Amino acid sequence: MNNPSPQAPAGEASTSVCRPKTSMASGSRRQRRERRFRRYLSAGRLVRAQALLQRHPGLDVDAGQPPPLHRACARHDAPALCLLLRLGADPAHQDRHGDTALHAAARQGPDAYTDFFLPLLSRCPSAMGIKNKDGETPGQILGWGPPWDSAEEEEEDEASKEREWRQKLQGELEEEWQEVIGRFEDDASHETQEPESFSAWSDRLAQEHAQKHQQQHETQGACRPPRAEGSNHSWQQQEEEQRLFRERARAKEEELRESRAQRAQEARGDRGPEPARAGPSAEHPRGAGRGSLWRFGDVPWPCPGGGDPEAMAAALVARGPPLEEQGALRRYLRVQQVRWHPDRFLQRFRSQIETWELGRVMGAVTALSQALNRHAEALK
Repeated sequence: MNNPSPQAPAGEASTSVCRPKTSMASGSRRQRRERRFRRYLSAGRLVRAQALLQRHPGLDVDAGQPPPLHRACARHDAPALCLLLRLGADPAHQDRHGDTALHAAARQGPDAYTDFFLPLLSRCPSAMGIKNKDGETPGQILGWGPPWDSAEEEEEDEASKEREWRQKLQGELEEEWQEVIGRFEDDASHETQEPESFSAWSDRLAQEHAQKHQQQHETQGACRPPRAEGSNHSWQQQEEEQRLFRERARAKEEELRESRAQRAQEARGDRGPEPARAGPSAEHPRGAGRGSLWRFGDVPWPCPGGGDPEAMAAALVARGPPLEEQGALRRYLRVQQVRWHPDRFLQRFRSQIETWELGRVMGAVTALSQALNRHAEALK
């Protein structure tokens, strides 16, 4: 009778099965990427190869048979060799025959000595002592005599000569490498540049718009004619002059009231009480006997003594802000319209004007108010 074999829990079974699959999948993806990397090198698409390695830094640049360095030496592909060395390829890596990249470069003849053998030797001098499966070193392939590690004295002499040789050639190699590698770095920087995000794009546009608006504002401020400042100063000066004129008018009015009251009192004391006479001249006699009431000429007209309403309105407009400042001029005219409105004027100064002069004064005030209204309408 067959006994059922014990089964592992479901969680443990799934874990033991999933882990190998995950590792196998990741290994296959890495191998596919390494094969793609080698295809890019073979096709001369070095920028794509570098971008692929930057996106997947765990790839093995020495993988494959033959390794990429060996292929570059065999194809006489100097740019690919420089790129592989810069990406960290190992010149001492051996293929299935035991050859290093130095073995492959030594077999290419004298033409490949400067472009392939010297860069590999400068990057990994110890690779000169590596033997392949046939027991040959790169130096033996070049015909440099006995094996690299046959005698210690010869090794020291050759090492010193090699150091001197490398020092002499270092300047020329660096110039050549900088020229080639710099070209690939520029291509790789353009190829692997990440696209600009929407937020970065919107922030950049907003910043450029703010800078452009600020530059336009500064340009307008620099190009503005100096007349604005002078006109503003002139308008302020006219306002100050009007205020002083009103103060002087009030002081003069008080002085006239006191003088008229004093003369009227002296006249009544010298002549005695005068009999009442009919007519405006009897109520308010001319001269000192009329008290402190205004006549037509005593009213503080815009032009001294009154005159044509149009001329008085023009004088008021000339005292205001310049025509270029439309807003300030409208506000100034509104103040003058309220000040010289007939109802407002009559309410304020009715008790200070002679009765028999009231009609003439109000007629001039009405005409002046209408002229100010026409000037205000012309500004709209």
